[in-house]
Amino acid sequence: MGETLVADLGIGPDIWLFLALLACVTLFFKFGRFWSMRNLDLLLLFAPAPGMMVLVGHGVSPPWIAFVWLFLGSGLWLLRCLLDLGLARRPLLEPNLNAWGLATLSIGILGLLLAETISLPVSEGAKRNPAETVQRDHPTTEFEGQLGAAPRRMLALVPLSDSLKSSPPQVIFARVLAMLGHVAIVMGLFGIGRIHFERPIAGLAAVACYLLLPYTRIAVVDAGQVVPAALITAAIRYYDRPMTAGVLVGLAAGWMPACLGLLPLWAGFYRQARGMRRFAEAAVGVALLCGATAWLVPDLAHWAQSLGARTLAETGLWPGVNAPRAGSFWTGIDASYRLPVLVLYVALVVVTTIWPRDKNLGELIALSAAILIASQFWYLEAGGTLVLLYLPLLVLIMFRPNLAAKRPTPRVVAAKPEEAAASLARQLPTTPLHPARFQ
Repeated sequence: MGETLVADLGIGPDIWLFLALLACVTLFFKFGRFWSMRNLDLLLLFAPAPGMMVLVGHGVSPPWIAFVWLFLGSGLWLLRCLLDLGLARRPLLEPNLNAWGLATLSIGILGLLLAETISLPVSEGAKRNPAETVQRDHPTTEFEGQLGAAPRRMLALVPLSDSLKSSPPQVIFARVLAMLGHVAIVMGLFGIGRIHFERPIAGLAAVACYLLLPYTRIAVVDAGQVVPAALITAAIRYYDRPMTAGVLVGLAAGWMPACLGLLPLWAGFYRQARGMRRFAEAAVGVALLCGATAWLVPDLAHWAQSLGARTLAETGLWPGVNAPRAGSFWTGIDASYRLPVLVLYVALVVVTTIWPRDKNLGELIALSAAILIASQFWYLEAGGTLVLLYLPLLVLIMFRPNLAAKRPTPRVVAAKPEEAAASLARQLPTTPLHPARFQ
């Protein structure tokens, strides 16, 4: 596999996979509790890795068995997410490294990934990422030739590779989006651990695990996956604000149509707290605005696709779309076989929306991951390879404590003056009070 990739950091994909497995086992494996759920989750995180590595090594003509392996790993995690609803006990399992060590490791790995993001050549970024099967169309004129002398001198000072400096602006902006997305995911995971898990070390452990996993480095420049993953992570961080969460989830669905199933799930989450309407208005409004903008302004839609946004045609949700010739599980398979899978996905969305009726934050994280994983089975273009899309949620499932008390805050509706006076009168004592009771 080494000849198909550029080992920018001196570490090939196979060596990175081994080092990632070794580091995660060293940091998070509970040797004193061998049969704990933490150890099972840690091994399940690497279940799709063999199939992903086969896809990386074979380029545009991967073997069909690689997608079968990916679907097997995704199916195991889908089952794990659904079983998480019945796991009430969450024992406190600290990582094998203290908080300062985890912070140092996370900062170092994040710095390496960001450095690779700006130094990786354009062609190599597409080769190493199986999810980037569709070559984005960019203007044929070189970007450097469109600039004046002063902008060219400024661009020469930026630490970018030569292929990036001569690329269209969409490519450079996509790399910037990917960098910002990784930073946002790191900040979101740490914020969730510090605020909602009430254990900052759990947030640091989630950050370190996310940065060490091989999927993060494989799709390090794929803004199409990083951006919605960052938006969903931020929505979980601000889950107690229905309108803010609605805007974030709506933007994720507009950027990646595989996230559309999250809209009814999150709306059902806010049903008991009277925030369903605010979330639905914000999420559906933003998603429809993204779709209408893409429909009315084709140039802007072309820019978004160049930056990594996915279309309904790529997901296979647009009528009359044929399966791709290569790079997909559905290549060469009749489209009628894909319809039952899509029907089962819709049934899963409906069931998880109405059950459990009163969801907590832990159940919301698990069901959100289940919906995103299930979308990979019917996703047309490179289905199963969008692991980075739901990877932060899997890491949160692995490190989360019991979140039964974390529920959306009920909305307080201001009462009218006459209703408030009547309520106060009902609360006043009906029998006279003796002065001695106040002595």
